[in-house]
Amino acid sequence: MNSDNDLLSALQLAQDGGVIGKTDLALEVARARVFVHALQTLTGVEELLDIGSGGGLPGLVIAHDFPELRVTLIDRREKRTDLLTRQVHRLRQNVPGAPIEVICGDVRSLHGGSAFNAVTARSFGSPEVVLETALPLLSPGGSLLVSEPPNSDGDRWPRDVLLKTNTSVDIYAEASTSLAIIRCHP
Repeated sequence: MNSDNDLLSALQLAQDGGVIGKTDLALEVARARVFVHALQTLTGVEELLDIGSGGGLPGLVIAHDFPELRVTLIDRREKRTDLLTRQVHRLRQNVPGAPIEVICGDVRSLHGGSAFNAVTARSFGSPEVVLETALPLLSPGGSLLVSEPPNSDGDRWPRDVLLKTNTSVDIYAEASTSLAIIRCHP
C-alpha cells in the first residue's frame, strides 16, 4: 500500500476549500478504509463509481489503495468537482495508477448508459433514494457499498425493493464503522 502522505495532501485541498470539515484527515481516511476492506471481500471489481463524492471520501481513498481500479467520482456541485479534479491531479502526480474520472452532474444522468461492478455512497441519502439512484448503475453481480449508522443490522433497507430488484443486503462492520453491502444477483 502507498504512503498516506500524498492522499492526505490531496484531501487537504478539500478541507482548505471548505468541502471537508475541520476534522482529523487521518481519522477520516481510516474510516473510509472500511470501504477498501469491504471491497477486498468482493471479486471481479474493475470499475467503481463513488456517488456524491464531495471532498473525495471514500472515492480518493479507494483510488489510492487500489491504483489499478478504474474509479469515477461524481458530484453535482461544480465547486466540489473542481476541487476533486485538483485532488485527483495531486494524487496521481505521486501515486501512479488508472485514470480517475471526475464528473460534474446528477448521478441519474448516468442511468441507462453506464454499468459499474461497484458503487459506493457515503452520506448520500435515505435507503430508498440510494437504491433508486445506484441500482440502475450496477452491472449484474455488482455490489453497492453504503455507509451505515452505528449498530446497524440492515433492517432500514426496504425489503420489498430488495426482493423486486433481486438484491440482498449484508452488513460489513469494522471497529465502530458499518457498511451495507447490497448485492445484485444475476
